[in-house]
Amino acid sequence: MKPFLHKVWRWRILIIVVLAIMTSIGATFVLANSNQVVVQANVLNIRKGPGLAYDVTAQVNKGQRLTVIGERNEWYEVRLSNTEVGWVASWLIKNTEVSATSNQIGLVNAGATPIYASKGQTTNPLAQLNAGDKIAVLYQEDGWYQIKHDDSVAWIAQDKVKLTDQVESDAKTTNTGNSNATNSSDQVVVVDSDGTPLRAEPNASASVVTTLNAKDTLTYVKTVNQWYQVKASNGQTGYVASWLVALADKKTQDDTMPKIASNLAEATIVLDPGHGGSDTGALSGSNQYEKTYTLAVAQKVATKLRAAGANVVLTRSNDSFVDLAPRAQASNKLKADAFISLHFDSSENANEASGVTTYYYHNNRDKKLADLISQQLSNLPLDNRGVEFGNFQVLRDNERPAVLLELGYINTKKDFSYIQQNDYQNKVASDVVNALTSYFK
Repeated sequence: MKPFLHKVWRWRILIIVVLAIMTSIGATFVLANSNQVVVQANVLNIRKGPGLAYDVTAQVNKGQRLTVIGERNEWYEVRLSNTEVGWVASWLIKNTEVSATSNQIGLVNAGATPIYASKGQTTNPLAQLNAGDKIAVLYQEDGWYQIKHDDSVAWIAQDKVKLTDQVESDAKTTNTGNSNATNSSDQVVVVDSDGTPLRAEPNASASVVTTLNAKDTLTYVKTVNQWYQVKASNGQTGYVASWLVALADKKTQDDTMPKIASNLAEATIVLDPGHGGSDTGALSGSNQYEKTYTLAVAQKVATKLRAAGANVVLTRSNDSFVDLAPRAQASNKLKADAFISLHFDSSENANEASGVTTYYYHNNRDKKLADLISQQLSNLPLDNRGVEFGNFQVLRDNERPAVLLELGYINTKKDFSYIQQNDYQNKVASDVVNALTSYFK
């Protein structure tokens, strides 16, 4: 009898050990497959909700891992502890896993971005897209996205696109289970552009009730998936795509100052290297093109801003021509927190002028940013000519805080001796970053 009991006991111990191992393996499997992200910004704000309007509840440091439990409007919902959750800007953290992108909406992140007929192609583009253009992503393969283009498809390099959480759908949406009711008396919907359709149902194939004009203001009722149910002043009701309008506080929607980030690490900055391609800009005494140095400075500013955690978009990232209108449009589409156009001045006669100048157009919207940048540019070895009003199209057509910097006279020998130096370009970049850091406090 005892030998039998010993055998039973040994089997029980073996079963317990096996179960313990299986439990351990299962726990390891779950941890390995959890969707974690790594913080890239030096300090990252945790907010109560998915947007800059929500209060900051906590902060985490660079390198910290967070577990993602949800996603909305380019923000991740993360778990901080067993009981605490919060929201962080998606562009400040690095995914360790890649999610499916079928029919997802992406934004082009640089001007003059080529698209091609086949994956991996680098010559003879089908077309060029502007920064901020929306594209429908079909799927990803080998560092390329296949996208919808006219009545066919095209390919675009993956690093030229920033994905959003918006999904293109031709199917009629009838599910209202995800509706989020909000007090409609507190919020209004402001239309971005003329010709925006107001539809009978919350989907792209629904019939159009009417078309709306830019700046039209409608009463917000509720959100259904990616659509806002709204009511016009004449009593008409319908649905408008959330990505074509802005949701604003009813009491402050007439304010000329747009909502901006409260932290550089949460800001979207559009850098505009002046000229490019066939538009060479001004010439130095040694026949060097302005376009070369505006791009060099923009790239250095972008590097320093990204190191600080900012989301940076360039209107051009190479020697390509971009017209003036799309530069301001990129800023408006992206709802940039700041737009900075980079140039070098030129006088009628060589060697007759010197110094740096900061230009603005809209007094309420741009002047504060212009003043802060100009103050920082006083650190440069060239004279600071101060802040001036400038009637430039990239500023005039901009709906976001915008400035244009003339960083020295390229046809003045003294100024150009600095302009072409990496040290001078890095000083400009540091001054711009320092000014923006103060601006977003």
